[in-house]
Amino acid sequence: GARPPRPSAPGHAPEPSATAKAPLEPSATTKAPRTSDIGGVALTGALFARIAAFLPVAMLPSFRRLGLLAHTVVAKSLHRDGALRASLDAHIETRRLGSKRVWVVVRARPSAGAGNCLAIDGGRVAVAPSGPSQGFSFFCDRAFDGSSTQEEVCSYIGERVMPHALNGEHVCLMAYGQTGSGKTHTMFGSLDGGEHRGLAFRAVDTLAALLQGASTGVRLSVDFSFLEVYNDELYDLLDGSKRLPKQRSAEKHVVPVGLTRRRCDAAQMQPQVHAWLREGAATRTVGKTVFNPRSSRSHGVVLLHLCWGPRDGDTRSASRLLSTKAPSGGTETRIYLVDLAGSERAGLYAMDPEQLKEGEAINLSLSALGRVVGALATGKCKHVPYRDSALTWLLKDAVTGTSARVCMVAAVHPNHAQESASTLRYAHQYSALQTSSGSRVSDLTSEVRQQQRRVDGLKRAFESACAGTEHGIAWTPEALSGTVRPSRAARDLVEAHPFLAWTPLHQSKWAVRGQRRDQSGIGRVSRVVDAPEARGASEAADGRLLPEAWGAAPGGEGMDR
Repeated sequence: GARPPRPSAPGHAPEPSATAKAPLEPSATTKAPRTSDIGGVALTGALFARIAAFLPVAMLPSFRRLGLLAHTVVAKSLHRDGALRASLDAHIETRRLGSKRVWVVVRARPSAGAGNCLAIDGGRVAVAPSGPSQGFSFFCDRAFDGSSTQEEVCSYIGERVMPHALNGEHVCLMAYGQTGSGKTHTMFGSLDGGEHRGLAFRAVDTLAALLQGASTGVRLSVDFSFLEVYNDELYDLLDGSKRLPKQRSAEKHVVPVGLTRRRCDAAQMQPQVHAWLREGAATRTVGKTVFNPRSSRSHGVVLLHLCWGPRDGDTRSASRLLSTKAPSGGTETRIYLVDLAGSERAGLYAMDPEQLKEGEAINLSLSALGRVVGALATGKCKHVPYRDSALTWLLKDAVTGTSARVCMVAAVHPNHAQESASTLRYAHQYSALQTSSGSRVSDLTSEVRQQQRRVDGLKRAFESACAGTEHGIAWTPEALSGTVRPSRAARDLVEAHPFLAWTPLHQSKWAVRGQRRDQSGIGRVSRVVDAPEARGASEAADGRLLPEAWGAAPGGEGMDR
C-alpha cells in the first residue's frame, strides 16, 4: 500500500515517495511562458511537447528540469495519459528500490483473546499505551497483521530482496522479536512443507527460479552451511553440533574454521537445500519456558554460497551473474538466513538456572548487535564492536557489507505492549542503515591508519636520505645543485670490467669507507675504461688522480679510482 504522510507521533517516519517530490499536474495559479530561452534559442511549447513525446519514460524527470515550460508540458502529458504516468511511477519506484539497502517488515502474530495493543495501517504500526509506558508509532516498509499468511509475507520479501543476488550482491534475511512472537514460524515454519513452510524454504524456491532463468552458459554450484550460536559459542548443526572455534578460515569473509559446507548443483538446489534445512532446523537447541513451549535457545544462521563460473571451453556468458563481479573480487554471492533467538526479561521466562543463563547469553548477543548497528547508523564511530559477541563477529559481513541487502522481519505480539514497543524501537534503529556510508566507517578508519603508516615510513626514508646514511652522499643543497659528483660502487664496475678483478685488498680498503665521517673512503669510482689510458704528467705513479687535475679529468666525475 501507499505510505501515509509524515506523522507527528514519535517513531520512524519514511521519506515521502519519489513521485511526490515534484507535482505531476500543472498548477492552476502558475502560468507557463509561451517560449523558453535555451542557449540563446527561443523554443515554443509545441516544440517541447513534440520532444517530450519522443523521449523514453526514464528521460522525463530530467527533461522537465529544463524550465517551467518543460515542466508544464510534461505535467500535462502525464495528466492526460494515465498509462504514461503509471510507467513513470514504476520507473521512479524501481530506481528507489535499486538504491535501497535495508527493508524493515513488521509481522504481528494472531491475537490470543482480548487485549490487542497493536494498530496496523499500511506501513504504520501503533502500540497502545500500557501502564506507565507511553504509546509508540513506527513506520516501516510493510506491516502485516495477524491474518496475513506465509505466502503474503514471503512473496513481498522475495520479490524485492532476492533479485539483488543475481547482481553479485549479498543478501541477508533476518527475523527478530521477543520470545513467542513467531520468529521461527516466519523463518522456517512447518518443516513438513505445504502452505505453512517459512521464509527460508520459499527464499530458496525464489532463488532457484531466478537462477534458472539467468544461468545460461554458466556453471553454478551451491554450498550450504547451518550453524547456531548457543551461549556465545558456535556449533555446526550439520556435523553433530560440533563446537567450532572463533577463528576465521582462509576465506576473505567470516567463515569459522572447520564449518561443514555441503555442495550441490543448481539443478538439484530446491530438494537438496530443503532437506538440509530440515536436518539443521531439527537439531537446533530448543526448550520449554514459561511463555513458549518450544522456545529457540540459540541463534540459527544459514549460509548459502552461490559459486559460478563459465562452462568448460566457454569464455563468454549470457548471464548477468558473470557480467557483474562479486563484491569479494571473485564469483561468489552469499545468502544469509538468520533466525535470532527471542529477547527475554531476566527472571520472568526461565524455569531453571540453565535457562536463566541461556537468556542472559541471548540478551547479551542482541545488545551487542544493537551496539554494532547503532555505531554504524551514526557514521561517526571510530570502532565498531564486532567482537563483543560471537553473533556480531559471524554476521559482520551480513549487516555491514557495502553490497549487502538486508531485510529484517520484526515479529511482534499483539498482547504484549512493552515487548512489542521494544522490538519496534530495535527495528527503528536498524532501519537507519539505509546507506552504505556508515558501514564503511571501520574500513575507512583502517585505510587511514595504513596511509599514516606509509607516510611515516616515507618520512623516515627521506630523513635517512638527507643524512646520507644509505648512499654516501647526503641530500644537501650542494649535492642537489650538482657540485658533488655522484659515483658508483667500485665492486660492481670492477667485476663487470674485462681486465680487472676484485681482490681481498680491495675489499679491506672498501670497508674503510664506512668508518669515515665524511663517507669519502676508498670504494667509489667515477668511470671505468676498457683499456688503460696513457698516464699524464700530472698523475701520480700509483695511478691516482692528483687534486689539481680533478677538474680536467675526462668526464669530471668521482673522487677516487
